[in-house]
Amino acid sequence: MLLVGALAGCSLPAPPSRGLYQQGRMVVQLETDPSAGGIDAAGWNTHPAVIQTAQLSSVLRGVRIRSAQGLLGSLLSLSPPSEAVFAEDDLALLAPILADGLTQAGGGERLGFRFWSPQPGRRYAPISGHVAIRGSYLRFGLTEHPSISWQDPENPPPGSLFELDFQPASYVRSGSDEERKGSHKVRPLIQIDYRGYLASEASKGKPQTAPSR
Repeated sequence: MLLVGALAGCSLPAPPSRGLYQQGRMVVQLETDPSAGGIDAAGWNTHPAVIQTAQLSSVLRGVRIRSAQGLLGSLLSLSPPSEAVFAEDDLALLAPILADGLTQAGGGERLGFRFWSPQPGRRYAPISGHVAIRGSYLRFGLTEHPSISWQDPENPPPGSLFELDFQPASYVRSGSDEERKGSHKVRPLIQIDYRGYLASEASKGKPQTAPSR
């Protein structure tokens, strides 16, 4: 009966989006996660989640963005260079708010964000996306970034394709290559084994520690 009750609770619709933080052009809000759901608990986000700001910064610091190489690059087997999604100033602004927001999120929600980087070379376009925790994975999706341009796929020419990477790559969920590359209609999402990564960093004597299971 307890299991039935728990599953019934999971089937309830997620609450509407609600703002958690807004200052100037920076907005962070709880929003419905369209990927969450089902009778299997593994299909829901494991929120509320407790992760320290330093831990979250450490994980997000490893997320990288790479432009799609296109046909010519594929033929020549060239891999375009990648760059960090977030600068240190970006993480100083965003990570504390996201860490706090994850403690308030529900199983059917994710944290959406949109802000302008204080970095001089990144002020011409916003950075926007979403973050959620599901089991041992941090799910990170990116919608807008100064390194890429995006246009409505229904109104060609389409925007530049890009993909998400993580360093070290061994912590990216296996079998998720298509997901992290995205398409003109679906923006990229990367799933990172953040527990494993933080545990590895802790074993090297760094200050981040793996959150308790």
